[in-house]
Amino acid sequence: MIPHGRLAFTLDDIAARAGVSLSTWRRQHHAAFTAAVQPLPGSTRPLLYDAAQVDAHLAGTPIPPLPQEPHGQDLLTDAEAGAVAGLTASTIRADATAGRLDPGTELHGRRWWTRAAAEARAARPTQYKGRTPGAKDRTPRHTAPDTRVSEVAAALDAAETGQGPAVTANTLATHYGISTRTAERLIVKARAR
Repeated sequence: MIPHGRLAFTLDDIAARAGVSLSTWRRQHHAAFTAAVQPLPGSTRPLLYDAAQVDAHLAGTPIPPLPQEPHGQDLLTDAEAGAVAGLTASTIRADATAGRLDPGTELHGRRWWTRAAAEARAARPTQYKGRTPGAKDRTPRHTAPDTRVSEVAAALDAAETGQGPAVTANTLATHYGISTRTAERLIVKARAR
């Protein structure tokens, strides 16, 4: 989470702010820095640090605390937004792609959503697909029988008695305008009758 009104720095940004290269920063300063300053909650790849805390550490002054009160404009990762909305991180990303959630903001190589957007997504009613939980009708849905199966069964019977041509998947595929695999399934169903 990037708190509202605060900047976030990567290690590259911190090294540049300190006026050294990243390799020098890692070698000489990183251990003392990570002992004093914690990454922002939820930040991974890249780890992000609060700019005010970074500046305080570089200046040698006491580290200011992060804001504790949630704000509607806090920036959240997909996992954090999902926790607020009661969804998974993948659902947050899918909703953003499908337009059910704002697309978020690209920052430091990843996408962020505001807390307000996640809360608005949580307030939306759940969309169910298929049967709703607790449905009493557990029987399978009725489907109309395939009339082609009885036609193929009759053609197979005629071919076995010598009163009709041989039935093959290729001839059925041509006759019905279907794939040969579907024609093979029709033959299997017809023989099972």
